[in-house]
Amino acid sequence: MTQAGAGPAQQEARQQAQQAQRTQQEGRRQHKWRMRPEVQLLALDMDGTLLDSRSRVLPSSVSAIKAAIDRGITVCLATGKARPAAIKAMAAVGLAGDGLVVSPRGPGVFLQGLAAYGRGGQLVAAGELPSAVVREAFVFAETHGIPICGFLGEECVTIELHPEIEELHHRYYEPLAQVVPSVDDVLQGPPLRKLLFMTQPHVVDTHLKPHWEGRLAGSGAQPMQAVADMLEVVPVGWNKWRALERVPAAAFMAVGDGSNDLEMVANAGVGVAMTNAVPSVKEAAQLVVASNDDDGVAEAIERLLL
Repeated sequence: MTQAGAGPAQQEARQQAQQAQRTQQEGRRQHKWRMRPEVQLLALDMDGTLLDSRSRVLPSSVSAIKAAIDRGITVCLATGKARPAAIKAMAAVGLAGDGLVVSPRGPGVFLQGLAAYGRGGQLVAAGELPSAVVREAFVFAETHGIPICGFLGEECVTIELHPEIEELHHRYYEPLAQVVPSVDDVLQGPPLRKLLFMTQPHVVDTHLKPHWEGRLAGSGAQPMQAVADMLEVVPVGWNKWRALERVPAAAFMAVGDGSNDLEMVANAGVGVAMTNAVPSVKEAAQLVVASNDDDGVAEAIERLLL
């Protein structure tokens, strides 16, 4: 009975020792960060990071971002959204405009890095999808009754305005998609930068992802996921980090949550993941903060920049 009773006590002691070790390691990492060159650029993902589960920016995030800007740090967005969507979302909380988080004349990374703008708002990086992939995706979506939307840059296009595509506009701030008669009309317009399927998460996981992971092999395009009920198709080799890699890593901090943030978080001088991040992003990050519903962005800024 004595040995049986000692087991839980020994286990608790080991857990306490492990926790103390983790605390010491965290303290050493924080000290090391403080010794690095001062961060000059902070890049924030939107969905799942800066935006909470209701697609709103928390007041704590607004205050922390403004404090960082006041300290001379450039804060920009690195998002899968189109630039007009980002401007609309930030305008609602007073963060859109010159010298703030996003404006037509400021830096930012949009459409998963497929449209990136430097200081002054000039386009510095852009990618486009192969037309054969666009055609196959629209035909697939029409055949299976799955909502699809194509992103041209700052405009969107579809061949049927499903409720989910309208939700992209009303909830996620994206430009309302223009409806055209057929995929031929889509292809006659400007090149598409990315495609987005939007449906139930279980359909994405069990149907869309397996299908497109196989179909896109060798096509010049690849699937990418940022939100549970969406699957995006983007050109191979494009991601948020590709648009940001000109920035010296030591002067760059990135905060994200989705698999589309992995390269950015992994390569930044200071990479931060939200508690709600996917496992790969948490593993790549140097710090994990609270969730997007629990002031995680404010925590990251206040702990590391202020």
